[in-house]
Formats: sequence, C-alpha cells, structure tokens
Amino acid sequence: MLELYHWEPNAASARVLIALNEKGLDYASRFVDLLAFEQHRPDFLALSEGGQVPVLVRDGEPFTESSYICEYLDEAYPEHPLMPQAPLARWEARGWQKYVDDHLAAAVSELAWNRYRPEGFDRASEGAPTPERRHAWGEAVQGYSEERIAQAKERILLAVAKTEERLAKSDWLAGDAFSLADIAVFSYAYYLPRLFPEAVSADAAPRTADWLRRVSGRPGVKRALASGRSGDPFATAAPGPERVRWG
Repeated sequence: MLELYHWEPNAASARVLIALNEKGLDYASRFVDLLAFEQHRPDFLALSEGGQVPVLVRDGEPFTESSYICEYLDEAYPEHPLMPQAPLARWEARGWQKYVDDHLAAAVSELAWNRYRPEGFDRASEGAPTPERRHAWGEAVQGYSEERIAQAKERILLAVAKTEERLAKSDWLAGDAFSLADIAVFSYAYYLPRLFPEAVSADAAPRTADWLRRVSGRPGVKRALASGRSGDPFATAAPGPERVRWG
C-alpha cells in the first residue's frame, strides 16, 4: 500500500506525483496544507522530521526527499522505467536531479512565493521543527528583497540556458526518452512561462517552451497536475528549500 503526503502538485510534490502517475501506480493521496502549517503537526512530524513534503509511505515505512523517493519508486516498481538504462544517461539524469535540488528549486520557489504569496499572509512559523525552517519561513513572511529576487532570476536564466543547450541535442534531458530528469526540471520550470516570461517563451527559449508543452501533455503528467485543490497548482506557491541547502 502506497500513501503520498503532498501539497499542491507543483515543485517537490509534483515530482513524486508525476512519477507515480507515469508509472501507473495506485496510491492514497494525503493532502497536507502547507499554508495552514499542517506539516508541523505532531502526526506529520512523526513521518518527516524536517516537516517537509512530499513523504511516501509504503507499508508503514516513510520515505523523504523527492529525488530519492522517485528513484526508490523506479527500482521498487520496475515496470514503465523512468531512469535511463545506459550508464551515461543515468549519470545525466542524476546530474539534473541534483541541479534542481541544489540550484533551481530554491530560485523558482523564491520567485513563485514573491508573486503568489497570499495577500495578508503574515502567519508565524511556530512549530517548524528546525532552526533552518523557522528562518526560511520568517524570511518568506517578511518578503524577499529586490536583490534576492534578482539573484533568483540570474540563477533561473542560467538553468534555462543549460536546458536550451541540452534540448538542442535531444528531445529529452537525459538519454533519448522521458525520464526522472525531465520530471525534476519540469516540476519547477512549468512556473516560468507565466512567472518569468523573459526567461521562458517561444521567443526567449523556444526549445524549453516546446519541451514544457510536450511534457505537460503527457497523460501521466496531466493526471498528476489534476490532483490538487487549487485548480491551478502553478498559480500558487509555498516557501521552498532554505538556501543553506544549496549555498
């Protein structure tokens, strides 16, 4: 029995939701409202010491960290593989996942929160289980500085250039088929055509824009993105990973 504790199907939660749906796996959806701080409840902290989603539970065993969850699912359920078989392509897929974890995730999350932060949101982060998460929520509630947003945009532009370069050689980011690399990048980059059109549009980054269209049209991705409550998961956001995770 698989259970997935997740928020809206964007960012880290989208990664695992897409993997589950692409692999055709049955799972029980457990929605965790991050903006209501449900991730800080004792019952959830018993599953995730850091109070972060997503969390996959299989037969009572919790698994955290979206990159690792996705690889676990691919190995535990080998039908419809999402990790390339060729050694070089596997290396590429892991490299893209790390790039998302270390660079793209925080940058896009900051830009998304800056745009979609609920009006009047000023709740304190009481109950956050670590000093890093308390600090991250405190910064988010206060609002990010113009310098911080400018830095996030610079990092995103570098990521888009990297994606454009790769897509000039192949339709997909790792090997010659859709993989966990595409899932990882898509789960953040799908914000960008609306959030930062100067970086991603048919004119600014045509290969990336076409790739986003192709990925978003996949049946498994469509099912995953329909599993939220907001109706438009990429028009909402929550504070993402603290910068201490990526420097």
